[in-house]
Order: sequence, then structure tokens, then C-alpha cells
Amino acid sequence: MKRRSKVSQSMSDDEHRRLPKYSIGVVSQLVGIPPQTLRRYEEAGLLDPARQDGKNRLYSDENLAILQEIAELANQGVNAVGIRHILQMRRQVITLEQEVNEVRTLLMRVQHTEYIIETSEDLKKDS
Repeated sequence: MKRRSKVSQSMSDDEHRRLPKYSIGVVSQLVGIPPQTLRRYEEAGLLDPARQDGKNRLYSDENLAILQEIAELANQGVNAVGIRHILQMRRQVITLEQEVNEVRTLLMRVQHTEYIIETSEDLKKDS
């Protein structure tokens, strides 16, 4: 008997979130959006679910989160073009936040290295 836990353990949380696993019918029930509307969202470029054997759409947990955002924006009266722009801007903000965090981490390392060098030089002067 094969164990699924090893597969789950070897996957990162991010990989697990992106794993396609829900059919269009299941997604429709989970988010309360008719399958035809889900297809229209895909046609409008708002969502790109995976395809099983080139036919059936498979949605991931990440797709579900995006669909919830889309539904919320659509309920507020935002059209498909507006939703696409908002989703793109949100992705850009996330990317920029990650870059800022990387730069902050790098800056802290540089400052720490500078401190070590200065401390080392001070110790050499004192000896």
C-alpha cells in the first residue's frame, strides 16, 4: 500500500496550494459561481486553471482564492477588464514586497558585516 503522507511531506505549502485538484463542478459548488461563469472568467483571462488531458479544467486552492477575489470584485460592480488590472496590481505589489524584504535582509547582512569588520579593526588597533 502506497502512503500519501510522503508525497504531502515532500511538497512545500506553496506547491500544495498550486496543485490542481478540483473539477469545475466542485469549484462551482465551493465558491457559488456557475460553471459557465467560471468558463467566462477563463476566457476573459482572469484565471488559468490547469487542464487534465487537455480537456477537463482542474482548479487549485490558489485558483479558489483568486476566484473569491474575482467574485468579490464582480459583486462590487467591477467589470472583467477592471478585475484583471486589479489582480495584476495585487500580484505586482506582492512581488515588490518580496523584493523589499530581500533588500532589507541583504542590507542587514551588509551592516552586520561592516560592524564585524569595524570591530575587528578596532581590536587590531588596541593590541
